[in-house]
Amino acid sequence: MATTFDLILTGGTVVNHDGEGRRDIGVKAGRIARIGDRAQASAGETIDCNRLHNLPGVAASHVNL
Repeated sequence: MATTFDLILTGGTVVNHDGEGRRDIGVKAGRIARIGDRAQASAGETIDCNRLHNLPGVAASHVNL
């Protein structure tokens, strides 16, 4: 059975503690639910992130001084 997310960010380069690689990000209720290959998942909205870098957690910790 396929997992359902509210949003899937597909094809982006994810940079996190596991290193850098092409991965998908599944989002549920405004939070990252899973990072990896979401080929078998469905979502209400899908955003193509090809040629973009995704930095999970960085936006929440960003501060302008």
